[in-house]
Amino acid sequence: MKFNFLKASKPLLATSAFALMTSLVCVPFAAAQATTGQQQPPAAGQSGQSEQKPQKNYKDRGEYDLYSKITQTQDPKQRLELLNTWQDKYPQSDFAQDRLQYFIATLAQLAQSDPSQRQALITKCEDMLKVDPKNFTAMYYISLFGPQVGGTSPQPDLVNQVQTAAKGLLENADTQFAPDKKKPNMTEEQWTKAKNAVLAIGHNALAWVDISNKDTKGAADEYKASLQANPDQGTVAYQYGKLMQDDKSIPDNQKYPTVLFEYARAAQYTGPGPALPPASQTQLMDYLKKVYTQYHGNQDGLDQLLAQAKTSALPPAGFSIVSAADIANKQAQELNTRIENDPAFKIWYAIKQNLQDKGDAFFDSDVKGFEIPGDSVPSKTFTGTVISINPPDRPTQVVLGVEDPTKPDATLVFSQPLPASALDKIKVGQQIQFSGIADSYTKDPYMLTFKDPTIPGVQTAAPARKGRSRAR
Repeated sequence: MKFNFLKASKPLLATSAFALMTSLVCVPFAAAQATTGQQQPPAAGQSGQSEQKPQKNYKDRGEYDLYSKITQTQDPKQRLELLNTWQDKYPQSDFAQDRLQYFIATLAQLAQSDPSQRQALITKCEDMLKVDPKNFTAMYYISLFGPQVGGTSPQPDLVNQVQTAAKGLLENADTQFAPDKKKPNMTEEQWTKAKNAVLAIGHNALAWVDISNKDTKGAADEYKASLQANPDQGTVAYQYGKLMQDDKSIPDNQKYPTVLFEYARAAQYTGPGPALPPASQTQLMDYLKKVYTQYHGNQDGLDQLLAQAKTSALPPAGFSIVSAADIANKQAQELNTRIENDPAFKIWYAIKQNLQDKGDAFFDSDVKGFEIPGDSVPSKTFTGTVISINPPDRPTQVVLGVEDPTKPDATLVFSQPLPASALDKIKVGQQIQFSGIADSYTKDPYMLTFKDPTIPGVQTAAPARKGRSRAR
């Protein structure tokens, strides 16, 4: 069973986490100006440094003016041009790390909607990590944009960069989101949700790394961890399900319950996190119904699955969907056990199989004119469950289920209506024993009809027909 409506799984931007990180960890321009912008350019011939503590100094008034203009420029494209000018004119600067922070903040704004800026952002983030190995902002943006830059055929260097950054992101999240660092305008719940959104991005990045390294199991584990951290990711639910479905090393009965659950989640998830496009959701829902039916045998339980997946990103503990193969195997085992332990049913089932395979020839030679089940079984009777009695008041026909108490496969026809006393023992849902000579049969749906059969303990108006007996 395959599903390829999305040829390449390109992760969508987690815009809520992106906006949060931009506000939490990027250097705010006004704040930076307040802390360093008050530094006045040194007078000509002066170092601007204290004898006790080195201070940052601008090379000249031109560098200061550039810096000042950058802090006041709101348009990120214009700000990027000024930053490039600053870099070109003053490659060596006491404010090189501050400039890197501005580059990262500016490129991050542009990269969200302009893919051409993402590699430049990653490069600047790598530069930052060389001077500040635990820079959380740099690790975040490499983890977020690296997989999008690399796509399905990434360069090994980029894979290594993303792996290192994502691991660092996960390792340092507790510190970055420590309770004492919570922003005053955020509740505890919002702060925890923000942390979980970032954790999910780290796990998604590591899933991409594992896929690039052809480690399917590792990628599946990372996607699962991502959904545990942040359930609001419809696209990740799809990616997780698709990855498991394509993993041929996992038996169908072990993976398909999860696959179907994740498809059910992705097919109806609408937000607030990234979701599949509506058209893709419609297509996925159709595919889900098809594969669910193929796997389970019918659509029983699908509504419950959709209801569960609508409120949860992952299946609950102990979740399972029984496969059609498992159902068939269980039914076969139960049937074999019944055949071994019930001699009369063994004859009934053998007659059915032969009639369906050989038809009239077998009926004429081995059923017609013979008393069945005959003297070869201790009870000398078949057992069936009454499904219907017609007409209800003075019945001349009783329909039974022998193999399955809910499916008719035997009809008892009486030439005279059954007396009222017989209805005390012949009731819908009740088991009765019977024997006799089959009058006719149909292959599909299978039905074996007896005329004036014997029902032990029940007096019928017409005498039971008698036939030849023989061992079977």
